[in-house]
Amino acid sequence: MPEEVLILFVMTILSVSVLTLVKMVLSHRKSGREAKSVSSTSGSGSLTTSELEGMMRRAVEQSITGLSGKIEDLELEIARLTSEKPQLAAHNADSRLVLDDEVVDVEPINVRRKTRA
Repeated sequence: MPEEVLILFVMTILSVSVLTLVKMVLSHRKSGREAKSVSSTSGSGSLTTSELEGMMRRAVEQSITGLSGKIEDLELEIARLTSEKPQLAAHNADSRLVLDDEVVDVEPINVRRKTRA
C-alpha cells in the first residue's frame, strides 16, 4: 500500500509539472503573436524623423515668441540707460573733509542697566 501511494504522489507531481510547462509555452507563443500584431498595426501610425523635428521646432518657436519681445525691450532699456548722462557728478578730490587734524575729547557716559521688577 505505501508503494502505491508513493507512485501516485510521484505521478501527480510529474503530471502537474508537464501541464505547467505546456501552459507556459502556450502563453509565451500567444504573447509573441500579440506583440507582433501590435507592432505591425502601430508601425503605420508612427512619425518620421523629419515630422518629429518639425513638431519640436514649432513648439520651441511658440515658447520663445514671448521671450524674444521681452529681450528686445531689455536691450532698448539698456541702450537708453547707457546713452543718458550719468546721474552722479564726478568726484572732486578738493572737496574732501580732512578730519585728521581735529582731536575730540569725549568722556564715557555711564548708562544704568534696567533691572527686572
